[in-house]
Amino acid sequence: MKTVMPYLAVLVLPFTAIAAEPPAAAPASPPVTMTLHERHGHETPIRKGFTHTGGGNIDVAQPSPDTVIITMTGVAVAGPHPCKESVATLDFNLDQCFEIVFDKPETKKAKLTVEARVIGLLRSHKGGGAAQWEPAAVTISSGPTELLTLAVPSHSVSGGDSLSVNDHQGPASVSVGSGKLNLHQAFVLTASHPGKWHRGKTASAEFAPDPALDPLWISYFEPFHGANKKDFGFQVTIKIAPE
Repeated sequence: MKTVMPYLAVLVLPFTAIAAEPPAAAPASPPVTMTLHERHGHETPIRKGFTHTGGGNIDVAQPSPDTVIITMTGVAVAGPHPCKESVATLDFNLDQCFEIVFDKPETKKAKLTVEARVIGLLRSHKGGGAAQWEPAAVTISSGPTELLTLAVPSHSVSGGDSLSVNDHQGPASVSVGSGKLNLHQAFVLTASHPGKWHRGKTASAEFAPDPALDPLWISYFEPFHGANKKDFGFQVTIKIAPE
């Protein structure tokens, strides 16, 4: 009797050497950078009468070694009070010390560039009330010496007027060496309303993303219903580069 042996099929694959990929190189550091040091940032709400305030944030961010972004956001609202004037104020002040660092010995001077923008809403109504911001300003100093000042001119509304604001100033530049500098940034929001016995609409200065402003303080039929508020506030961008 003939025995049939089973065949074992073997699949032979060609051997290919796989070389390990070299690790990705880290991005090169900019030749000039900014290092943040001590900071004093304060926002003071001042309220009298029938008022509402919200937000009050001071955000200092450094997305890259050569860039710093500072954003101030807040809301001030004032309505009619039967016995006295209503005033709501948000007073922002920031002092930030930072250092210019040259990473290469051949770098002797750098250009410091500053830009500023203000985005928000001002509302008033015919029955009274006004809203405004004071000049939103930033100053760069070296000790007692002022190097650069950049301000966004103020706006105000009253008598039923309202205003959507998207203002920009700069860029402004100054030549600097290595060492420590100081930044001072200020922003003031105010809403006011005269005293009244009867109910009326509010005046507001809204310069903060939702939900800083409680919707109960404005009418559903207000002029800016549905506005995109994610970029609201006073923002300053500072950049440093070799000159």
